[in-house]
Amino acid sequence: MFKLTTLPSFIRSNETRSDLWQQVSRLDWVSVTVFALPLLLYWLTLAPTIYNLDSAEFTTAVTTNGIIRATGYPLYLLLGKVWSWLPLSSDMGYRLNFFSAFLSALTLLQVEQILRRLKVDPWLRLGALGLLATAPYFWAMSLIAEVYTLHAALMAGIILSLLRWADNPTPLCLALPIFLMTASMGNHMATVLLVPGAAWYVLTSQPTQFKNWRVWAAGGTAVLLGLSVFLILPIRYVNQPIFNYAGEYDASGLFHPANLMSISGLWWLITGQSFAGQMFGYQLNEIWPQVAAYGVQLWTAFLAIGIGPGLLGLGVLTRRNWRLGGMLLLMFLANVIFYINYRVIDKDTMFLPTYLIWAIWLGVGYQQLLFWLKSQPLVTPRLIRVLAVGAVILAAWLNWGLVDRSEDWSTREMAETILQEVEPNALVLGWWDTVPAVQYLQLVEGQRPDVQTINRFLISGAAMEQLILSQIDERPIYINNPSMTLLQQTTAIPMGPIYKLVPRIEPVP
Repeated sequence: MFKLTTLPSFIRSNETRSDLWQQVSRLDWVSVTVFALPLLLYWLTLAPTIYNLDSAEFTTAVTTNGIIRATGYPLYLLLGKVWSWLPLSSDMGYRLNFFSAFLSALTLLQVEQILRRLKVDPWLRLGALGLLATAPYFWAMSLIAEVYTLHAALMAGIILSLLRWADNPTPLCLALPIFLMTASMGNHMATVLLVPGAAWYVLTSQPTQFKNWRVWAAGGTAVLLGLSVFLILPIRYVNQPIFNYAGEYDASGLFHPANLMSISGLWWLITGQSFAGQMFGYQLNEIWPQVAAYGVQLWTAFLAIGIGPGLLGLGVLTRRNWRLGGMLLLMFLANVIFYINYRVIDKDTMFLPTYLIWAIWLGVGYQQLLFWLKSQPLVTPRLIRVLAVGAVILAAWLNWGLVDRSEDWSTREMAETILQEVEPNALVLGWWDTVPAVQYLQLVEGQRPDVQTINRFLISGAAMEQLILSQIDERPIYINNPSMTLLQQTTAIPMGPIYKLVPRIEPVP
């Protein structure tokens, strides 16, 4: 008797398609959209190679196992190194840029989970997170190698893990946000600004838990595990990396690295002592313009449309859940107050934690508006959802041209021009906008190893002038933005983005 042992191929094919469709249908379309669409947006506008300032420094340090200036950023160095092994592109700058894009998408996914727990409508979640995703500085930081996107992703993870702990207040559940908090300090020390809010939430939610020795044991273990990331810095120091921004040059051009094997040297680096003068660096009469500038920045970030609903969400959430509302408000205010008083030129990029919290308030505010207006005969829930998502489309259209870096090769071209112009065995001194990119080409891609480059941040003005004057007769010397003191003693000849310094010839009387 004939026995059928296999199914016809077309039946097996149909069953496979049916199983695949069932798996696809089980996907959470909101979560997929929140992660995938911004990632696609960032990929389309991603910088194709190294970018200037800190971005080139981070990329070079990750690739060469080097050391970054204060505050060291060991977690970024570690995770960036792992990410750099992915075969995304032959250009290491592009790989690290895409790392930022991924982290921003991960941030949005976690905030979506927070809004989901707060019972925000799916379409309104998309509306609130879409404005965050397309906010100019959030979008811009997603396109280049920077630490701020990792900071935002870890912050979202801390808040989400605290909410999960509140649902299941066990020692192990509390250990996770503690671990994330301490590990996050290895990426950005501004994580300490989250501590007051997190402590408020824990102490007001489950104060009796701290009588349990298991809580202290789990929390202490989490702290030690999180802080262990800082061991990367002395380990790299011992290996004498070719790229090291933790130290200073003397007047002879010799680099003296900070001793990261010592407690004092490591503490100097990770606490940002070299930037201590910029912290709370404004006089009282200078504060109001900084406050106003941040207000304009927030207004622009959320397209003005998100300001009213965000304030509404702040009030509603604080009234409904004063513990969570207090935590978010404390985190928001700590970041706003610190960065408003931080006297650096690029601090506009540092307010991303406040954007993240505002997006949560915005989602809650949207939901409250939906509750109030759905009973009105002329306003349907569908219209409110359409307006929320429509604002995102408008923001993407308005901001695309402002942030798009997909054709921006300027940093690489500038660095290549410098290396093409300078003579053999030259000394090049420059600020963040020139030297890190040149060092990337030298140390990562092997171009012009004969040229010595010094970031002017790592040498005092007096030592730099002494170095130049002592070597100007022996080797070619180039600099960007020469000081008036140097111009009084040398002649600066423009050569592309830098100047060549030559001995000043006094006119014959």
